[in-house]
Amino acid sequence: MYCEGALESQGYLEVDHYVAKTVDRNLVFEWTNLLPACRRCNNAKADQDHDKSLLKPDAEDPEPYFWIHPDTGKLEPHPKLDAYQTHRANETIRLCDLQRAALCEKRVRMMGRVGRWLEQLSDAGHLSSPLRAEWIDLSDPRMEYKFVLRHVLETRGLHNLAEFDRMRFVGARAGD
Repeated sequence: MYCEGALESQGYLEVDHYVAKTVDRNLVFEWTNLLPACRRCNNAKADQDHDKSLLKPDAEDPEPYFWIHPDTGKLEPHPKLDAYQTHRANETIRLCDLQRAALCEKRVRMMGRVGRWLEQLSDAGHLSSPLRAEWIDLSDPRMEYKFVLRHVLETRGLHNLAEFDRMRFVGARAGD
């Protein structure tokens, strides 16, 4: 839920309590307080009281909160955020340890993959069968690091492709 990694590559699926059990025992079995998380994110967050400063990806879109450094893959608060939103972005990064080296490396690799696909598309001038197959793979709602894909598309001015991917992802979550 937090790092966008496939659970099998990040560790076992765990149930995260958005508001920790030690903070409010009344929410221990509240469905809206339970989120799937990988072991690493869940252990990093642990039982810290974040006073709801942690982004809640099932209830709000985290994409507008972040920017990815193109060389390091590190997450940064988006430069257009106000002070409170910047605080929430930083707290989410800190609480879930989203600057882990493995996550940053995967973001860089995904940015490179998308960049190479865009260069090949530009060189070809049309969507050939191999490029179409690569797009189908990249835009698959189950693909890891969807935020990275859309980030690259948005920063390259390809808003329509980013929106297409976003809608495909949202449709898949809704069961369409």
